[in-house]
Amino acid sequence: MSTRFRPSHVRLLIAVLWATACFCFFQWCYPYHFFYKEQNQLFLWSMDYVSTYLWQPGWLAALAGDFLTQFYYYLFAGAAILTATLLVMLWLLYTLMRQVRAPGWWALTVALVLTTLEADFHLRYDYPLSATIGNIGLLTLATLALRTARRRRWWVHAAAWVVALPLAYWLFLPPTTGRLTMPNWYLERQFAVDNEYYFGQWDRVVTMVESDPQPTPEMLFYYNLVMAQRGQLPDVLLRHVPNTLGTFYRIGPDTPMLTIKNMNELYWALGDMTFTERAAMMACVFSPNNRNNRMVRRLAECALVSGDSLAARKFLGQLRQTFVWHDWARRAPHSAYYKEKARLNNQQDTVAVSDNAHFIMMQLLDSNPHNEVALDYILCSTLLLKDIENFKRDYDRYCSREPRIRKLYQEALCIWLAAKQAPEAQWQQYIKDPTVLQRFVQYNRQRGSTAFSDTYWYYFDKQKAPEV
Repeated sequence: MSTRFRPSHVRLLIAVLWATACFCFFQWCYPYHFFYKEQNQLFLWSMDYVSTYLWQPGWLAALAGDFLTQFYYYLFAGAAILTATLLVMLWLLYTLMRQVRAPGWWALTVALVLTTLEADFHLRYDYPLSATIGNIGLLTLATLALRTARRRRWWVHAAAWVVALPLAYWLFLPPTTGRLTMPNWYLERQFAVDNEYYFGQWDRVVTMVESDPQPTPEMLFYYNLVMAQRGQLPDVLLRHVPNTLGTFYRIGPDTPMLTIKNMNELYWALGDMTFTERAAMMACVFSPNNRNNRMVRRLAECALVSGDSLAARKFLGQLRQTFVWHDWARRAPHSAYYKEKARLNNQQDTVAVSDNAHFIMMQLLDSNPHNEVALDYILCSTLLLKDIENFKRDYDRYCSREPRIRKLYQEALCIWLAAKQAPEAQWQQYIKDPTVLQRFVQYNRQRGSTAFSDTYWYYFDKQKAPEV
């Protein structure tokens, strides 16, 4: 018995194929935008919090959108939620077109085009799910109004619209107007490294950066953070030139938003809780509605490390009212990790007039000379600037008892010793790797040769230092 496909079946198949393509694209080509959107909000499961939505236009759409966005944290959830929402919109558009007597194929074509445009809006990191839900709400009211017009007299229909229009404004008005855009692969690469670092997948961070022929400054920022915490920053500093450590950044009115949101990770790795807290607060200020669950978690961590029990109770109390971070907030106060982290905290006077990273790192090393992350960052920062005098000063101050023997530092010391025409005894005091000394002699015979492009000498002579 032959099976005959009806046109409606074919249209359904096309819609399913469209939804499959949409899910696959967002899940495997564009997933990290979902994590960024999830982190830039803080949805609390409490009536006090929910009530803050009630007096704004489009509150129901905003509430539903933020409620669903919190689940973007989970793998596959973001693409699944967005695809399902767009499918509802597609169905409503198709239904609406059919109600105005449009032929089936025309109705499907219009619905697919408009829904694809809506999907395109979500390529932007600042386009919220609530906007699509608001459009769904408006389409639902329009569909109901058309059905009412067919079954009721004109004055009943007019009265329904008088009620429906202000209701639509109050419940569903989309808070954001969409704009057509192309996929931002540059930003997706940044979000990828940022979030893999955040999730603790440091090997993936290293793989992503080292396999990228032109990693972005933000990618290098996280790559260096990983390597510094593994004690390998001096070994990879010159692997990518120009490089980005983050120690030359300043948080101010002209600082890019993503830089502001990255800085807390640098201060956290260095061990300064005061500036970590400041950076996290600034990131919250520049988040939508000043809500950012990633930064609230970081503020809770700062309070736990600093021993500020009242602040810890406040931020952990907020996170306990979330779906994703409830269990973490319950376990965090008992974690030995934060007690160990407290050993690196700045014990000096933390009242500073600026976020001068060099001064901050000096304070951290004066508090704890064994803070290797701060040590490598302070030495590598001065070397990127080709500031050999300050490098030598910091090296003597923090490495005199326990020399930090790294190829990069040995090569930089060769430059200082040669410039000062140091005696043999001083060369023996500082240069512990004989191969470095041999190569330095060879380099001086063919200065600037690309055969030595892996050395600090070549960087010092040929590469441009970052502007600060």
